[in-house]
Amino acid sequence: MVRFISLVLGHKELVHGPLDDSEKWTYQIVRAHVTEVNGAQVQNNLFGKQYGMSWIARIQGNVKADSVSFVNNGVPDDSLEKLKVVQVRKHATRTDIYFSNDLEVNTNELE
Repeated sequence: MVRFISLVLGHKELVHGPLDDSEKWTYQIVRAHVTEVNGAQVQNNLFGKQYGMSWIARIQGNVKADSVSFVNNGVPDDSLEKLKVVQVRKHATRTDIYFSNDLEVNTNELE
């Protein structure tokens, strides 16, 4: 399925404190061309691994992301399910973000 949808990109910064370090998340809503990546061979060619579900988001401009979430109206950005960024590829005018639900598949099914 190919479509333009809104995604929430999460960016994690490490904040150094006097005693402990902590993470600070910032969020950005972007419009992206999202394609679901189906098929074991296609996932192996792209990632070298297989996942339960994976997608490619093509976003205009230069963006950073440590997580990707699907927008859910009424749910705050920090409460959305954070999907794992597998790979980021930068091009002249766009950024491609490959992301998954983090369930890696092996010969014994899901791990």
